[in-house]
Amino acid sequence: MSYENDAYRYAIRNAFDHKGKADAGALIGKLKALYPDADVKELVPFARVAAERVNNMGMDEIHAEFDKFNAEGFELKIPDKKVGLQDLDWAANEPVVTRYAPNPSAPGHLGHLRPAILSYLYAKKYNGKFILRFDDTDPKLKKPMEDGEQMYLDDLKWFGVVPDVVMRASDRFELYDDYMMQLVQMGKGYLCTCDKEVWKTHIMKQEACPCRELDVNEQLERLKKFFNHTYKQGEVVLRIKTSLTHEDPSQRDWPLARIVDKPLHYRVKGRYVWPTYNFASAIDDHLMGTTLIIRGQEHFQNMLKQKWLYAHFGWNYPHAFHHGRLLMPGSDLSKSKMIAGIASGKFTGWDDPRLCTIRALKRKGFTPQGLHDLIVDLGVKTSDTIIDLQLLGTFNKKYVEQAPNFTLIANPIPLEVDFGPDLEVKVDDKIVHLKQGRQPFFVSKEDAQQWKDGTTIRLRNAYIAKINFIDEYHVNAQFVSTKKIENTNQINWLPEGVDVQITMPDAQPVFGLAEAQAVHAQVNDEVHFQNFGFCRVDEKTASEIKLWFTHA
Repeated sequence: MSYENDAYRYAIRNAFDHKGKADAGALIGKLKALYPDADVKELVPFARVAAERVNNMGMDEIHAEFDKFNAEGFELKIPDKKVGLQDLDWAANEPVVTRYAPNPSAPGHLGHLRPAILSYLYAKKYNGKFILRFDDTDPKLKKPMEDGEQMYLDDLKWFGVVPDVVMRASDRFELYDDYMMQLVQMGKGYLCTCDKEVWKTHIMKQEACPCRELDVNEQLERLKKFFNHTYKQGEVVLRIKTSLTHEDPSQRDWPLARIVDKPLHYRVKGRYVWPTYNFASAIDDHLMGTTLIIRGQEHFQNMLKQKWLYAHFGWNYPHAFHHGRLLMPGSDLSKSKMIAGIASGKFTGWDDPRLCTIRALKRKGFTPQGLHDLIVDLGVKTSDTIIDLQLLGTFNKKYVEQAPNFTLIANPIPLEVDFGPDLEVKVDDKIVHLKQGRQPFFVSKEDAQQWKDGTTIRLRNAYIAKINFIDEYHVNAQFVSTKKIENTNQINWLPEGVDVQITMPDAQPVFGLAEAQAVHAQVNDEVHFQNFGFCRVDEKTASEIKLWFTHA
């Protein structure tokens, strides 16, 4: 898949049909038809660049290009939707080297791990290499956690992902400094001491600030002061030279590095020049030999920025997929919000059930196989996807369907039935003996709230009883018959059991009584409660089993 190549070939055809003038709007429509899952916002820059390129060509050149494409069979077949990993048509001629570059400022959630798993699978599919590079060069806003790297390694290991190479950006500052020097020496970078608002005014007017026009020797003098901390935070920015007339102002002379006077980094001390994400990431992708980048659509503009840097050095930019977001209503996916929530006590930790971290999903009882299948099914589609428990359960269920099945009475209340017969009944393939006379049961309080004196109920697989007395804490009834009576509600019950507490996705507990055999379940076992759902055993005490709800 290549938006750039397809935009260009359709721009040639459009210009051929319209006397040398390609229309970007028409190209967007063609690209959308060819890539129905693509976000239009992602296609627009490719259409505009292709139209501008072709509109600067002469008719003879357009005719020659049209004849070439026409000979190949101009129209491209719109591909069928394919489940799983898309084939890489270039992999026969290039090694597949993928990378995953998280900021270890907090453990990852499912959206963060999506590109990691896809990158790993692509590398393995083509016998390539998968690199884990920790992007830990933000010393202020998203400073790395001391145990953040290990959390990512543990999460990846749980998925069966073992990187071929593990590295961190903060070990490579001298290398980044060298490339800063090279850009300034080439006249492709400059040190700007303009006030931020003044510089922005120049940029919005599509004109150079005074610093941009200084000669290389003056820029090198400034760079020396930059490196030795003569300049302080906010006094200077190292910028790359790009097109000042680019239609997207964010692409114009974006920053390469800044001064941070008081960096907050647990392992780097005495460092004041800090590269930006786009600079360090682009340099490392080239030096690591990365040929395929998989990341979220929010990085699409970053790709366009990094291509300026690649062009200055004469490098070829890697192939790239930009996938849509995973949206999970009810879960906080923002790292900053999770950090703040834990600090304030809103969340109990990184595995709080309201979060969508891998740690939380693991504690809830989701399997790495089920989550893996979901991520592969989503692939690199560009549209956003709403993830809920139902969808997660669809992929997870086949890996837990052999879990033992137990009866659960949520919020139990005692029910005594008088004058009952001596009886053996079969409930869920288990034989239960009901004694003659007064037989105690436990039923759900939610069921009991629907009754009143005189209500007739059917205890499932047992007998009919009539309510004599009911209050908030206790129900008394009288045996009526073992025969079925039409239109009588069937009620789940237990004669005894083990106390359970189930933590739900909203972090609220459900208290219940599970049948006695549930006591044999061990910590980390997955169990299924009929008419309730799957749950993972989280903790056992002498008097209670604590579980976390997985999904229905």
